Amino acid sequence: MKLLTPVVIAVLATLSSAATISPQLYIQSESVQTTSTDLIDVCGNSSDLLTVKDITLNPDPPQKGQTLTIDFKGELREEVPEGTSVLVQVKYGLVQLLKKEFDFCEQVKNVDEECPIPAGDLVFTKQVDLPKEIPPVSRKRNRLR
Repeated sequence: MKLLTPVVIAVLATLSSAATISPQLYIQSESVQTTSTDLIDVCGNSSDLLTVKDITLNPDPPQKGQTLTIDFKGELREEVPEGTSVLVQVKYGLVQLLKKEFDFCEQVKNVDEECPIPAGDLVFTKQVDLPKEIPPVSRKRNRLR
């Protein structure tokens, strides 16, 4: 059983903003005048099977009650066989919203893929109808440095 970078499914679940921590530990508030895509942190490492190249959201920022289109581009180092699992961690700032292992091959059916997925480029587009009841998110980000 192999573990893939969690960003593929995590992006479909939510957007996250992250805080970075280093030894100084001072808090700097800054106003973030950026797109939602810039707030997505790819948290994989060099041993992952999937390298994320690009994630684009439209509209950006996502709008309540509208359809969100997610364009994803990545590269698989090797074939993804049936039975592959993925560990998904979704954080909003320092708060962990989700940590769960999923059957990757079941989830990729949502983007019209199926296992085995050959090594090489992985490109897909997914549309998600966003509910009108999404709570507002501040465009301010606190960073711990």
